[in-house]
Amino acid sequence: MPRRQRQPVQRYHDRVASRYDASYDDVYWQWHDSLTWHHLKTYVPREHGAETVDLGCGTGKWGLRLLAAGCYVVFVDISMRMLEQAQAKVFAAGVEKRAKFVQADLMDLCELLPDRYELITALGEPIAASRDPRAALRQIRRTLAPGGVLVATFDNKLAALDFYLQQGDAEHLKRFLRDGRTHWLTKDASEQFPIHTHAPSDVRRLLESTGFELLDMIGKTVLPMRHYRDLLAEPADRRALAAIEKSLWRDPAAIGRATHIQVAARRPR
Repeated sequence: MPRRQRQPVQRYHDRVASRYDASYDDVYWQWHDSLTWHHLKTYVPREHGAETVDLGCGTGKWGLRLLAAGCYVVFVDISMRMLEQAQAKVFAAGVEKRAKFVQADLMDLCELLPDRYELITALGEPIAASRDPRAALRQIRRTLAPGGVLVATFDNKLAALDFYLQQGDAEHLKRFLRDGRTHWLTKDASEQFPIHTHAPSDVRRLLESTGFELLDMIGKTVLPMRHYRDLLAEPADRRALAAIEKSLWRDPAAIGRATHIQVAARRPR
């Protein structure tokens, strides 16, 4: 795609692709990712070679786990530089025969076969970063096999209240609460792509209005461990805090204070 046509979300991720993993390489993100996988693995197809898609795959974190579980994986990202990082990892692991790489916007998934895939992941909020999350979900539903499952994350609108209060602008907060829209906080204005945030009830309505059946919803993370990384230093403490997190993450009240919302939703048969 010519540079002049690149969207802000693509420009940003192209620029950071080579150092993206280093930004998420500490004890907090290891703990966070173990929680993500604990929820996701329930929906990973059991049969070897099941066809899956990793939307907004980035450098391949979740697609590689699906490959390790025996799945066939289509890695999809709007950023070619991210796809190159993912592809290098897949080839290094020697599992390229069960992988395909597609550069695509979630608004147009025409390269994915309809009614085909048993599991689609959209982790790291790619749906929220699309121009129209409702239209993106319709694209995703079209490609899922009947009975297939989407596991996705959404930015929790309620978790952003403190940020807007810190700005001291009540009018801005009112606008945000009305439409849930903000933007990625990068310094380069040409890379500031829009982000749609959703309260838990919004996510449920969004999924149901696009033909999905909600199977599960969790808050992630309810415990604000990003601010208490030192408490994750010891393995025993990490396990204890993970157990506490899991005891809270389906409580409707607790989900409201989580940074993100992770869901599993099925295309009905």
